[in-house]
Amino acid sequence: MHRLALSALSALVLAGPAVATADGPDAWRVTGVASNDVLNVRVGPGTEYFAITALPHNARGLQVGTCTPTVTQTQYFSLSPAAQQQLGRYSRWCVVSFAGEQLGWVNARFLMEDG
Repeated sequence: MHRLALSALSALVLAGPAVATADGPDAWRVTGVASNDVLNVRVGPGTEYFAITALPHNARGLQVGTCTPTVTQTQYFSLSPAAQQQLGRYSRWCVVSFAGEQLGWVNARFLMEDG
């Protein structure tokens, strides 16, 4: 059971595509956006916030700052199993910057390491 919980935490916190850490990737890129589409950058972490700008489907060299929801490993393991499961259902949103300018929030499922 502990191993399953650790795997869930890893999937949520560590293996998520946009977790900003001191030893994390130096840059990110947009992924999963059709070549004839853009990635909306919003003023807040969710689709209920309006888009303030957009990134092209092939944008590279993005910097990722804060992501939400955010929990530490200690916080995660202090949650009930039901709360851990609920946390896993939230979409992960991250603040992104490009060329030194903070743009806004994007859904982390559209970000991957730029290698």
